[in-house]
Amino acid sequence: MLVQPAATDVTTDKKRVSLYVDEELKADLELLAKARKRSLSNLIEVICQEAVDEAKKRGELA
Repeated sequence: MLVQPAATDVTTDKKRVSLYVDEELKADLELLAKARKRSLSNLIEVICQEAVDEAKKRGELA
């Protein structure tokens, strides 16, 4: 018997991170995500990755 994951189950090797943001910032991020055809989670991941990449280029991170 094949068991299908529940709709809330996400199969991924990625780690979950929770954060608190101002309501206006969240609304703006949701609009930006929609404009870029991304999920809010994916948009935040991309923004974070860009910030880390830039920090590495500047020598802030090894």
